[in-house]
Amino acid sequence: MKWSAGERCAHPSTNGSNARRGAAKIHEDSTGSIYVVGVTSRPVVSADDALQCLRLGALSRTTASTDMNSQSSRSHAIFTLLDPDSDDEVQSDAVNEFETLTAKFHFVDLAGSERLKRTGATGERAREGISINCGLLALGNVISALGDKSKKALHIPYRDSKLTRLLQDSLGG
Repeated sequence: MKWSAGERCAHPSTNGSNARRGAAKIHEDSTGSIYVVGVTSRPVVSADDALQCLRLGALSRTTASTDMNSQSSRSHAIFTLLDPDSDDEVQSDAVNEFETLTAKFHFVDLAGSERLKRTGATGERAREGISINCGLLALGNVISALGDKSKKALHIPYRDSKLTRLLQDSLGG
């Protein structure tokens, strides 16, 4: 099993271990699977390992004080467990071709929406708040588009934010 953690901040992502911002990059492989380069990733062999990684990721999240909260999350956080099950290979229609099944679990902690006027945020805090709101808006737009049966064949705006792009395969895309 493999664990990875990422934090979606006001600027490009950081890797959850206080490394330089902008290190995380979202890519898509030839099969359409989304993956991230530049995030903390490590193998886990037990539930205790996974919980320890989750704790470390939570402790390294970006927080700051605003007029509304003394410790406000300044990002959305995504913790992902991947379990490639190489023992249970499924034979495809073609002869001698096998498909490896992979389970993916996203644990997502969304930062709350912010009204700049109420938080008193300025400068960097204001930019973070705007980014938080943009990610939440994009997520709402994707969920709305997925739930609108009358527009089922229309475009789903996964690429409108890094948050929705990272969660695309879990949201239905």
